[in-house]
Amino acid sequence: MSQLSSYRSYRRLVAAAAASSLALGATVIAPAVAGASTHGHHAKSRGVVVRLEKSKKYGSVLADGAGQSLYFLAGRGTKSLPCKTKCAAIWPPLLSAGKPRAAKGVDAKMVGTVKRGSSLQVTYHGHPLYRFTGDTAAGQVNGEEIRNFGGTWYLLGPKGLPVRAALASARTSTKGAKGAKGSSTKGAKGSSSGGKSSAGW
Repeated sequence: MSQLSSYRSYRRLVAAAAASSLALGATVIAPAVAGASTHGHHAKSRGVVVRLEKSKKYGSVLADGAGQSLYFLAGRGTKSLPCKTKCAAIWPPLLSAGKPRAAKGVDAKMVGTVKRGSSLQVTYHGHPLYRFTGDTAAGQVNGEEIRNFGGTWYLLGPKGLPVRAALASARTSTKGAKGAKGSSTKGAKGSSSGGKSSAGW
């Protein structure tokens, strides 16, 4: 074999090896890039979870995915008040990158969002939701009925009512049912108490 022929054979081998390496690199890199792109898009659109957490004192209360209790700031009646700047440093708003998700026991129709600057804040039954920095573990409810920033902070139950109002309503209904049963047994006229909470909710 001549020197020229050997050189040409060597060049062909180098070219073939280079082409093989490029093809293998494209095979490995392309799925990885595609996977990263898909994962990034998925993570961006994934909303936070709103779930129920059991409280010994108040029963089922709304919480975030980590079990942190959720509150809203109420003024007079059922009107929610805004919480900004200094307020938000103590009561961080529950923000979501996408549509929030309702866990078991949470009414998905009550879960929504409201614009907060360039972000979305999660709402429940129209009430913007906040965490409390004084709750340091899942299930803690240290923020209930704290009065500051122009209103009172309340935990929310699955029906969208403050838990104290929901408990008061349940007690009133139970008391009314017992009263009606007793009146029926005695044959006297009696009427059950109304279902409206004494808190006015």
